[in-house]
Amino acid sequence: MRFTLPILTALLLAPLAALRAADFSARGPLASETIEFANLTDSSRTGVKASGGTRAQRFASRLRQDSTPTGRNVPIKVHVPATGGPFPVVIVSHGAGGDWDTHHAQAQHLASHGYVVICLEHIGSNRERMTQRFRLMQNLEAMIHDSAEVLARPKDVSFAIDRAEEWNRTHEKLRGKLDLQHVGVMGHSFGAFTTMVVCGMRPALDWLTPRVEPGKGLGPELRDSRVKCGIALSPQGVGEPFFISESFGSLKLPLLGISGTEDRQHNGLTAANRREAFALWPQGPHKFIWLANAKHLDFTDSTGVERRATPSPTRDDVQPLVRAVTLLFFNSYLKADTNASKQLTSDALKPYLHGAVNNVDVLSK
Repeated sequence: MRFTLPILTALLLAPLAALRAADFSARGPLASETIEFANLTDSSRTGVKASGGTRAQRFASRLRQDSTPTGRNVPIKVHVPATGGPFPVVIVSHGAGGDWDTHHAQAQHLASHGYVVICLEHIGSNRERMTQRFRLMQNLEAMIHDSAEVLARPKDVSFAIDRAEEWNRTHEKLRGKLDLQHVGVMGHSFGAFTTMVVCGMRPALDWLTPRVEPGKGLGPELRDSRVKCGIALSPQGVGEPFFISESFGSLKLPLLGISGTEDRQHNGLTAANRREAFALWPQGPHKFIWLANAKHLDFTDSTGVERRATPSPTRDDVQPLVRAVTLLFFNSYLKADTNASKQLTSDALKPYLHGAVNNVDVLSK
């Protein structure tokens, strides 16, 4: 059979046209179910409570009830497609004051497109800790400077992958459904920090209480070699409480950052501080999505559960793009979908802009 040049060109362009026509923010074809593991304990870790020290140290010690001599509790909620598999796995880490449902709608979206999504609850920085004694700001300051919690969160991710390996062998509903050769991690704010560290960046010791020797400079490497890529929603730049400029150079895995012009950072640092730090990420297959007028809480979505997260006026404008970008990035690195990466450009993402969020820039390394 012979093809004329116009017909051949049309055939070659047809897959790209179909890709552009697809709505990656829409729910996928798969139904899913959830499985809760509320009482999981990492028995390899024990609590070390501070005594004396500064006021902040003493307050952090009172908060730190998440670990005991018998281990650290790590509750997990799993979103799994009802049929088929095995599916790539995404671990989700919530921000300070969140819980395992903070990203419920986003987890459901990924599960509907063929992912097993494992939502963690970090007991030392969850909603219960944030609301203790109704001292929200004091609790926030304590948990993000608490050396035990800052260094424990990446270990929670590794613990979750350990459990996933066990479930894939033995659990009645999860046996054989998890593709653990393709694991990604995603998190917002404190969860973005967690994601970045699991992908190879190193935390700063400068602001941790109690002190972790030598007290300044880079902390331990907490990367998990089983993770293949990560997405950091509201990734931190240089400054208190998480990173110094040297923290970023040890990034080992493909990482996508998403932030916006109204996504101000802690301790008076500007939203631009998040974007500027992208220049410190090493060369590699990394991207940074920058949205006009997007606010900090826009990057979470707990729609679908009774206990909703704090409202944000532009969340509904941001979420279509966030859902599309996360799906495309994970499809690229966890499903080897070469077409997906072609959609991670400013022009290709413009159809997902809504309302006040009227511009998107995509930076690449």
